[in-house]
Amino acid sequence: MPNASPNVAPVAAAARRPALSDALGLLVTLGVALAFAWWHPAQNTWAALALILALGLDTVARVVVRLVQMRLGVAAEFQGVTSPLLMLGNAVWIGGLLVALGGWLRPGLFPLMACTLAGLVAMGACARIALARMVAVLDAAEREATQDKTGGREPR
Repeated sequence: MPNASPNVAPVAAAARRPALSDALGLLVTLGVALAFAWWHPAQNTWAALALILALGLDTVARVVVRLVQMRLGVAAEFQGVTSPLLMLGNAVWIGGLLVALGGWLRPGLFPLMACTLAGLVAMGACARIALARMVAVLDAAEREATQDKTGGREPR
């Protein structure tokens, strides 16, 4: 019988890398929003606030997805999806750096770029929450169907 313990460490390490990347992306984008709001408050405050609120929604969505995964043991993540909207959710720091670069080169465009990034991040967060809800509803329906087949008994 093979020992399963050597496989546990790589899985745990792989699970930590996306969380670290997500946290760094959040901090980079948050820093960009706060820096531009501080640099030119009259022009950039509302756009920075929109970006900060979108980052908050994205954080809530990621917590919901993790809770669904822990509760059901089913991955509620987008995998193999080629949508730029959903890929940006995993690499929001790229968007934050692009907004910072564009805002530095053309300061008048920061509000437009920050609001665009905020919209993309918020749509990705809503898609994550919708997927987590679908996984939870499908799992509940599957459990109910299994209980109906077994006459209310737990399957062996």
